[in-house]
Amino acid sequence: MPGTSRPECFWLNGGTVAQTAVRNTPVRKMNCCRWASVLGLTIITFGISASAAQTPTAQPCGVDQDQQAQRFFADPEGKNEWKEYSPHVAPQLHIGGAAFVRLWAGSDSNMLFRTEQPGEDFAAYTDYCFDRTDQLIQLRFELRTVWGWGYRIEGPILKGSLASQMAEFFSTKTGMRITRPAQAGDIADALKPKMYLRKSQLPFFKLLAK
Repeated sequence: MPGTSRPECFWLNGGTVAQTAVRNTPVRKMNCCRWASVLGLTIITFGISASAAQTPTAQPCGVDQDQQAQRFFADPEGKNEWKEYSPHVAPQLHIGGAAFVRLWAGSDSNMLFRTEQPGEDFAAYTDYCFDRTDQLIQLRFELRTVWGWGYRIEGPILKGSLASQMAEFFSTKTGMRITRPAQAGDIADALKPKMYLRKSQLPFFKLLAK
């Protein structure tokens, strides 16, 4: 009903679901519980215990993703209104369009960024490794869906394109490789990672100098 409040969900460390009342949000409580149980997302809280799984893309950056990221950014409503947040302050992300980013400073002035974008039916995770000249040198992308499958691709950047060394669909329950699911054709655009070939192309780039 117009003007009424409905629950919006967001995820805490460990996959626990919390809700807050927001006006006219299309998010349903059912979606919150479905995401928490199927994907175990850890999307919102940046706190001291926040961490991200180590990926091969982190290696050329000289980053240990088991360590807490140094900086955190978010576009809570998907309006390209980026802000930096303290590790102790957790913004609420609106499902669909919103995003948050973790930044790790690596060796030799390299930087690793992990973007996380929640949605009603799938969530996307992308690791970008930039070298000291601010050029993208490695990328890892993973999409996880509520339908029990995901897609991941990873590799170096050669001549402005991703030279994938690994690209596969997988089961979100087992992590094992599977054949291409029927639904994949319906979300073809969502299976393509956003490319930022230079650090200056990142939508929150201006915040990095602060």
